[in-house]
Amino acid sequence: MAQVRVMSDDDGEVTALLEALMPLLRAHPAFVVSGTRELSKRGPGERVVFELLLADRQGPQVTVERTDRPDSGRRGLPRS
Repeated sequence: MAQVRVMSDDDGEVTALLEALMPLLRAHPAFVVSGTRELSKRGPGERVVFELLLADRQGPQVTVERTDRPDSGRRGLPRS
């Protein structure tokens, strides 16, 4: 898996670039794109990373959607 890092010292430049780039990558059938993650940075600007896979090199994908609501109580082993 390749990791792509987008960095700039100019405020807003990374965000603007990703707003244009991510829809293109996600729409392309050759790529599977992860969500973005912002890295800490000293000083002005932004550092963002995301993973990029070639669609034909990945294994089978599974999507799971939860339809029930989790219990609001604490989970764990029963008291003995």
